[in-house]
Amino acid sequence: MTITQDKVNNGLATVRVNLKKEDYEPKVKQQLKTLSKQVSLKGFRPGMVPMDMVKKMYGNGVVLEELNKLVNEEIYKYIDENKLQIIVSPLPSSEMKLDIDINNMKEVDFLYDIALAPEISLDLIANTPALTKYKIKVEDKMLDDEALRIRARFATYEYPEAIGETDVLTFTVEELNEDGSVKEGGISTVTTLSADLMKYEAKSKVLPLKKQESFEYNVFELMDRDRQSVAKNILNMNDLTALDQVGDKFRLTLNNITRNLPAEMNEEFFLKAYGENGPKSEAEMRAAIQADLDAYFDGNTDRLLVNEIYKVVLEDLSFPIPDEFLKRWIEVTQETPISKEDIEKEYPQFAKSIRWSLVQKKIIAENNIEVNSEDIANRVRVNMIQQLRQYGMKDIGQEWVEQFVQKQLADKKVVTETRDQLREDKVLDYLKTKVNVNTKEVTLEEFNAIVEKLQP
Repeated sequence: MTITQDKVNNGLATVRVNLKKEDYEPKVKQQLKTLSKQVSLKGFRPGMVPMDMVKKMYGNGVVLEELNKLVNEEIYKYIDENKLQIIVSPLPSSEMKLDIDINNMKEVDFLYDIALAPEISLDLIANTPALTKYKIKVEDKMLDDEALRIRARFATYEYPEAIGETDVLTFTVEELNEDGSVKEGGISTVTTLSADLMKYEAKSKVLPLKKQESFEYNVFELMDRDRQSVAKNILNMNDLTALDQVGDKFRLTLNNITRNLPAEMNEEFFLKAYGENGPKSEAEMRAAIQADLDAYFDGNTDRLLVNEIYKVVLEDLSFPIPDEFLKRWIEVTQETPISKEDIEKEYPQFAKSIRWSLVQKKIIAENNIEVNSEDIANRVRVNMIQQLRQYGMKDIGQEWVEQFVQKQLADKKVVTETRDQLREDKVLDYLKTKVNVNTKEVTLEEFNAIVEKLQP
């Protein structure tokens, strides 16, 4: 067996694997022998089918299977030993012609096309115009609103006689005829409405009401919502096919008033909201909220910076990739047939992912970036704690957390995805040290406007 490589233009090469008969014949014979013991054929006892019949039925398939296994093993071994940096997996050459005959095994040439990774220079990145890392200013109102939201999670309730601006109201809603009588077969339901979500005109009629008092109104004008949304959420209609038959005149009778009383900021509240190791005062709570918002906003602004870095890498770094070969690779490797039109449509995004992968591999290799099992476990642990906190479980205990973590680490898919994400994070951290970055403080509204402007 011999393997040779022929250079071709545009980063393509052809690898020729020459197999002599003696390279694969013994394995073919062994496989046929094993297969003959398993073949079940009418008229023969199990394992007693003549070898000539086994060869006639399965011979060429066995030869091709053994050849493919041997060639795949050898070609990747050749790539590793010669330290070839390839873009995607090798493709059988369109020029390869195979003549497989179990009764005439002979020397075979396999031809594979490979796309070699291009030379990439990262020097241009340091010379690109400065990027902006935004810092969103945390305003006092944000702290107030978040503190109130946390207090509301531990609220108590009362049921006053008079309506307040933010009370939740329960109404019986009845559809009426034009003369004010209850419409037979019309809408009749009980619904809840928040006073602070009502339109100004509607609120002016609702606020003076006492329990069991009524008023007539078009429910579709109560809130700033479309007709379908009102039908579903206020009139409790599951089937909207008859919505065009629903009128605009209704009687609303006030049944009850519910008032949410945010928790007092005392020792009991802080213990419930944050646990034993959390804030113990309003000032400490606001500091904790500030830190959480800073971290949250920094994540958002960092994602924007990362997107800009991607653009720098993918647009300013100019290096060739074999587009036509990669399009053929997409076509050949798809499990289901794909049209030329779909390939052309999807290729630009595919090419970007290839370019990013090549840059990533270069940075990893040149900077000896590694991800070990401890890194993976720590990232899974952080992700798990964040997920548990989203469900309000802040003090679940280290032992329980570790049980969840070990369960995640037993999932190979989770480990692979976490390793890939850590590598990408380390590559991005490296790139952040190479690009020029200016910091600019903005309000949340200003940042949202910047993001919206950048949307395609």
